[in-house]
Amino acid sequence: MELFGGFMIMSILLGLFFAAVWLSLPVLLLGLRRQIMESHTTLIRLEGRIARLEQQILHHQASANQSAESIDTVSGGIDGTVER
Repeated sequence: MELFGGFMIMSILLGLFFAAVWLSLPVLLLGLRRQIMESHTTLIRLEGRIARLEQQILHHQASANQSAESIDTVSGGIDGTVER
């Protein structure tokens, strides 16, 4: 009889524990979903910023290449003192 009583007390305690966990799961999952959505929005904004930075870098490199091609390079250098 004593064994049966101990088993019942343990099963009641475990049942209360599992019920508390089971009832708190929806609240926890909703909070987690909100955080995931905020992280997703932040990642989308960061991807946009990175794409704009890449475009600016490519534009800067293209303009730097165009200005470098327009420099007249003479075999003696700009002032003619290279091969002296």
